[in-house]
Amino acid sequence: MDLKLQEVTHRYGDRDVLRDVTLDIPTGRITCIVGPSGCGKSTLLRLLGGLERPTHGDVVQVGSPPEGCLNALTYIFQDFALLPWRTVAGNVALVLEDHRLGARQAQIIADVLERTRLTDFASALPKQLSGGMKQRVAIARALAVNPAVMLMDEPLSALDSQTRELLMDDLVGLWTRTPFTAVYVTHNLAEAVRLGHRIVVLSRRPGQISEIVEIDAPLPERRHGDAALDAQQAYLWGLMRDEAAAADAELVHV
Repeated sequence: MDLKLQEVTHRYGDRDVLRDVTLDIPTGRITCIVGPSGCGKSTLLRLLGGLERPTHGDVVQVGSPPEGCLNALTYIFQDFALLPWRTVAGNVALVLEDHRLGARQAQIIADVLERTRLTDFASALPKQLSGGMKQRVAIARALAVNPAVMLMDEPLSALDSQTRELLMDDLVGLWTRTPFTAVYVTHNLAEAVRLGHRIVVLSRRPGQISEIVEIDAPLPERRHGDAALDAQQAYLWGLMRDEAAAADAELVHV
């Protein structure tokens, strides 16, 4: 299932946050959204997920969700959004309980815990887990419903740099094993070039697409410190630098 934004403009009060955004989200690829602070990245994600309706334009789903899909669109947030009184397995089970899956529910939970290397922590509570482990639980919960598209809003921003590197490796491993479709919002350009098949660069508010950068290198071959990735990151920053400075000045004076 593909998602499409068609000439989307979104306004809060008298202020345009996004303007005339047309974008395709292709199946089986990770699309990263980057841009200056306040440019509408998270708003774009909410529009794609149906949490808000655009002021103008359309958000369209094309095609059918994959076989076995229990929820076409699912979110992964930066704050993990785990229930503290539920175990790891219980937090994953939360998204399955209304589907009356019977014995299949336990099989799904076991599978996603194995894929995210959480099997040994199934009975642990969130307070017993590191930040990286908590985000793995959130990823496992999203995978459990076999979504058509994962909508990821700064999923690694609350983590330290070492944990972020490990989680990026985890995401690459998951995608390599079973390619999934994702829209990944981030401020971190290193994350974008490590994980994105295509990177959509938004201008400062009102957010418009200034460029779409395709990265052809296979995900498993991308490594921290790779010269080609560093060059891509430098190119993205060159596209954004003046816009980011202007956006920062606007935020200071709001």
